[in-house]
Amino acid sequence: MISNPFFMRLFLLFSVLFFAASCSDSQNRKAAALYNKTFKEPGGSKFTEFKPDTVADIPDGTNERSPIFIKSRLEKLIGKSYKQRCREININYPPSYILFRFFKEEKEFEIWAANKRSDTLKLLALLPVCAVDDEAGTKLQQGDGKTPEGFYSCKILYGSNNGFMWVKLNTGEIDNFGSVGYGSSFKLCLDYPLKIDRNRTRKVLGNANPGGAICIHGNCVTAGCISFRNRNFLPVFLSARFHNTKTYGYPGIHIFPFRFSNKNKKEISQKTKSEMAPEQLILFWSELEKAYTLFEKNRKALKVSFTGNKYLFSEY
Repeated sequence: MISNPFFMRLFLLFSVLFFAASCSDSQNRKAAALYNKTFKEPGGSKFTEFKPDTVADIPDGTNERSPIFIKSRLEKLIGKSYKQRCREININYPPSYILFRFFKEEKEFEIWAANKRSDTLKLLALLPVCAVDDEAGTKLQQGDGKTPEGFYSCKILYGSNNGFMWVKLNTGEIDNFGSVGYGSSFKLCLDYPLKIDRNRTRKVLGNANPGGAICIHGNCVTAGCISFRNRNFLPVFLSARFHNTKTYGYPGIHIFPFRFSNKNKKEISQKTKSEMAPEQLILFWSELEKAYTLFEKNRKALKVSFTGNKYLFSEY
């Protein structure tokens, strides 16, 4: 396991260069520059804390890669605080319906929960994101280091050949950087690119590859993924496991460039570094804002579809 900060950063830099090997040289440089920046999560008392309980270390010989083990272990670590939070907002533990919302500029991640999809959703947690593309403007092509903006579902996946996807689930090791095969590997991966994303890339960049492999994980490292400090990723993943996928499919996530309420889209579009022209950004963000406004008004789960480059929203 890598513990020296200098060697950790060096390892991360080599990792992103390996990841971006199929991109052009210029795309590699963009991704490497983003990957090698110093990430810092926002602070403040507004964030929800799920402090891991002190539990006995994992016995030797345990299959730490097993999905059953990972879910059980997370419940042992943060189940008490998670259950208390459900009690505070008056929903069942565990909740059956989960919706994620993420705001890039603010680096704030919300977990919304309900007993069933038709209920009014309640804010279970507000969590700080440690590493992400925190500048407005959606992902358009492979290797640009950007995080997509839009509406996606999160598939639950296990295992990885990359150390930053591994976490040792002993209380005293949770926040340490991982290494391949040491501990457990679990993540959520977005179904990006959707057809609407491909259409947008084609309109702006022609036949460029829109990229992919955008995931939500721990260890505070990114080249476009949404990455948490490990202790803050635990409730995110556990929420996804609690979500009733048989009834509702994979949990959804709404990714916004910023909180729209107090933002001037025109002003931000002029400052945003993007292949999209300012007027294109404004039109795109206005589409996203429709879902933001509808949810802020009613706190109801949204059915999202699209036609061409237009989103369609309705409540369940």
